[in-house]
Formats: sequence, structure tokens, C-alpha cells
Amino acid sequence: MIAGYISGVGNVGGGRRVARGVLGAALLAACAGLPGVFEQPDVNLRQVAVRGVGLTGGTLNLTVGVYNPNKFNLQGTRLQLGLDVEDSHVGDLVYDSDFQAQQGDTTVLTLPLAVTWSGLAGAARTALNSGELPYTIKGQLTVATPIGEQKAPFTHSGRAPLTRVGALTPRATGQ
Repeated sequence: MIAGYISGVGNVGGGRRVARGVLGAALLAACAGLPGVFEQPDVNLRQVAVRGVGLTGGTLNLTVGVYNPNKFNLQGTRLQLGLDVEDSHVGDLVYDSDFQAQQGDTTVLTLPLAVTWSGLAGAARTALNSGELPYTIKGQLTVATPIGEQKAPFTHSGRAPLTRVGALTPRATGQ
């Protein structure tokens, strides 16, 4: 009787081990399919605002939209971006602050970009003629997702309106 009881306990324990193994295999199979669920966010330039101008260059505020097409929220952790206007490289920026991109929605970020006059020459001519900048942005967005950190490279071209933030104020040389 005791032997039967011990034998039964062993089978229950063995059954639990089998159930755990099946559950673990099912979880691994489910996780293996998740990377195909992640859709690349869309990053675009909505507006460029001249924030300040000085002797050596200036600062632009780039209004950037990050659209999240996924069925889950994304936690942005880093945005690297380069801006070109009419085949002329204007500047690069890195944004390392966290931001939330809700599922199926667009998060708007305003990011400062320091530029030099050499980078702005072509952009200024175009903006004076049309009030818009024909641009290309290239970069990489890093997001934390339920399936781990994802890096999403992007390239987007279009036209963005150029505006001015308050009065243009000169900046001291060397800043």
C-alpha cells in the first residue's frame, strides 16, 4: 500500500514535469513568432522652425512625428536623425530621452538641431522661395517593446513648412 502511494506520488510529479515541459515548449513557440508581429514605426518631419540665428549658424526646432502602427504601446528610448535639404546635409541629432508612442497613434516630438551656415545655405534659399523645405531624414529609432528592444531604421522624404519661433535673436560667436 505504501509502495503504491509512493508510486502514485512519483507519477503525479512526473505528470507535472511533463506538463511544465509542454507549457515551456508552447511559450517558446509563441515567443518565437512574436518578432513577426512588430511593425516598423513611421518617422516623419512635420515642421521646421528657426529658433535662433547667430554669426556661425543657428538652431532649428524639428517637429517630428513618430507613428506607431503596432497593437501595443512602444516606449521610445533613442532617436538618431540626420536632416538633408536639397541634397545638402544640414545636421544630425541624437535624442536620448524616453517617450511613449501609443498603439495606432502618432507621438509628436520637438527636437533642437544646431546647424552651421554652410549647412543652411541651400535650405535658406529654398525656404525663402517657397516657405517649405524639401527634406530627407534618415536615422534609427530604438524602442522597448513587449518582445524586447527593437531598432527601426527609417528614411523619409517630403516637404515641411518652415516657420519662425518668436523674434530671431542673435547668438554670441562660439556658442
